[in-house]
Amino acid sequence: MDQMEYLNRKEMTIRYGTIGFVLGVLLTVMIHLMLIRAVGSDFTFRELGILHQKLWFLYLVDLLPLPGILLGSMAGTRRYQQMNDLALRVEQESEKKEEIKRFTRSLIAGDLSASIDFSDEDRSLAEILNRLKDTLERNREMEQQRRLEERHRNWVSEGLATFGDILRTHAGSPETMAYEVISSMVKYLDANQGAIFMTEEDGGEKFLRMIACHAYGRKKFPDKRIPWGDGLIGAAALEKKGYVTDKIPDGYLTITSGLGKANPDFLVIEPLVWNDKVFGIMEIAAFKRMEDFKLQFIHRVAENIATTISTMESNLRTEQLLRETREQADQLALQEEKVRQHMETLEQTQIEAAQQAEKFISFTNTVNHTLMRADYDTEGRLIYANTRFLKKMGYSGNREVEGKHITMFINEKDRAWFNTLWERLSEGGRHFEGYMKHETRLGQDLWTIATYTCMRRDDGTVEKILFLALDSTEQKKQSLDYEGQMEAIDRLNARAVFTPDGKLQLSNALFGKILKYPEKELAQMKVFDFLSTTDQERFSEIWEKVVRGEPFQGQMKMLSRYEEELWFRATFLSVDDMYGEVEKVIFLATEITREKEMDMASRKQHEQLVAKEEELRLAGLDLRRKLEETGELRIQEKAKFEKEIRQYQHVLGELPFPLVTINNMGFVLFFNREAEKTWGFKQERVLGNRAGILFHPDNASDVVTGFADPARSKSPGIYTDQEIILPDGKAQKRDMMLIRTDLKEERHFTLILL
Repeated sequence: MDQMEYLNRKEMTIRYGTIGFVLGVLLTVMIHLMLIRAVGSDFTFRELGILHQKLWFLYLVDLLPLPGILLGSMAGTRRYQQMNDLALRVEQESEKKEEIKRFTRSLIAGDLSASIDFSDEDRSLAEILNRLKDTLERNREMEQQRRLEERHRNWVSEGLATFGDILRTHAGSPETMAYEVISSMVKYLDANQGAIFMTEEDGGEKFLRMIACHAYGRKKFPDKRIPWGDGLIGAAALEKKGYVTDKIPDGYLTITSGLGKANPDFLVIEPLVWNDKVFGIMEIAAFKRMEDFKLQFIHRVAENIATTISTMESNLRTEQLLRETREQADQLALQEEKVRQHMETLEQTQIEAAQQAEKFISFTNTVNHTLMRADYDTEGRLIYANTRFLKKMGYSGNREVEGKHITMFINEKDRAWFNTLWERLSEGGRHFEGYMKHETRLGQDLWTIATYTCMRRDDGTVEKILFLALDSTEQKKQSLDYEGQMEAIDRLNARAVFTPDGKLQLSNALFGKILKYPEKELAQMKVFDFLSTTDQERFSEIWEKVVRGEPFQGQMKMLSRYEEELWFRATFLSVDDMYGEVEKVIFLATEITREKEMDMASRKQHEQLVAKEEELRLAGLDLRRKLEETGELRIQEKAKFEKEIRQYQHVLGELPFPLVTINNMGFVLFFNREAEKTWGFKQERVLGNRAGILFHPDNASDVVTGFADPARSKSPGIYTDQEIILPDGKAQKRDMMLIRTDLKEERHFTLILL
């Protein structure tokens, strides 16, 4: 190589030295000719000699070929150095071209671990290519991360929708809902077993009972009860916090498969909490650790389960309260009807008894056979008794009772009261009229409507005491029964009696106790005083109807002495006098303030649920808005990516080999400068046209014909010694590389001629 370089250098020096010598001779001859012509002489050697004698510098001119040889040799040496430097640069450029080819092939093949490095003069190009590689690598990682996050979001959204359908479908049966949820959860999470525990109470003691269990692809029958706060599950319920661990003690889970027993490696315990109340626990075990997005999914499903259970319990409580309220209303209406009938009967009985008493005094002699009669002296000894008296008392004749003291007919319990009455009568005091209880010979009670009257002498002293009575035992028993019923009603219901103008006549103790008024204040009050100003106008219409004889039943609000709002299930019933006119209005009521508050709380909770549904709907709209923002962000990222691609298309356009990119429809998308040189076409003519314009129809290469025809399949790869015929008919043997790029909307193919 050195010998060859020496010969080339010597040859070039001799060649340029000869050229310098020839040029020096020519220059010398030209100077001599110009001087001879200037002096007007002919060109002869004699004239040249004369000129040399006259002009001594001509001898220097004659030596010009020697400097020509020297300058020519120097020019040859310099030319050799220039050509040698040019060859070195060409060789360096060729090596750099090969390095760029290698680096580009690596990037096209997907190998982003490759790198490139040039000398200081070309370091900027190496930095650009390395940045291109780094950007592609970063974009690929970002795209992989985005796809992973999108898959996770889709997985969570589909799961929430699925479990939402399950909860809605089985909302009527907690056990069925629990099993459907846990079995679907185990399958969806690819876990091996799971269970749901519900919060229950027994004798004031809270505990967790397993109501659903699914393991190893089969339904398991739950049989487990955990005290509140005991173990991991009880602690999670007590603290209202989830628990995640990969350190599960051996034997913690007792359910095994038919193929053997294996302890899971990962455990999730999530409480079912809603409005700070624990409705149960969901436990899931798996053989591998769950990702964070799955744990968040479990938490959200647990919240939905708790919300559904809360709604179910609220609905059940509401239905039970409504059912109890209807039953109580029916019972109260029945009781009120019975009381009304009993009071009408009692009033009628009282009226009849009063009439009978009046007739008894007026027609004693004529109706003696219908009345019980007995005469006593002032000491209380029996003087005479009629047959009816004896019969009612259980005696057969006067001999059995004459001379006997009156106390033998009085029960021992009533004697203290009766002795006071008799002492007053024996002293000539006021007569007695009213109900009187006697004791028969057999010890039975005999109730009478009786009168004890002093029979006086002419001097006004008491001669004897006359007893006249009508047997009212059955009426009294019925009256006592009515009074007992009224007493029972008074114990359970507030009762009051008002005049038609609304003034309070009387009330039971429960009425004053509930409204917190003393008896003295109640005596001065009207029915309107127990109502608020806003309720008085509406109640006036109700009162007018009641006074006209229309009963009222319903709920009403009243105010206590301290302006407390009390709710009653009330009945207003008018009572007519003997002329058919309203004499009084009876008020019977049961306090339902607590029930009303519970009903209002239930409605409030329902409104909260409706608000929660609205909140969920707004959350869905917000999620949709975020998805739209994400779509816009993706569009911006895509635009940014396309901008970066356009930046690097400039680099690809400067690559030292032809490159053509088409889409799956066969239209040309990219055509670099080297391709312009190879085909002789400008980009403006090629871009947007079919790839078929770049190749002659007689091309035999399957790679070329497949690339030009969009209907044919294209197999990416590197192909060697492929014949390509250009549109002008010229054939070339080239190595080719075909690359396929799959985008979201379409597919691109790139042909590179190596």
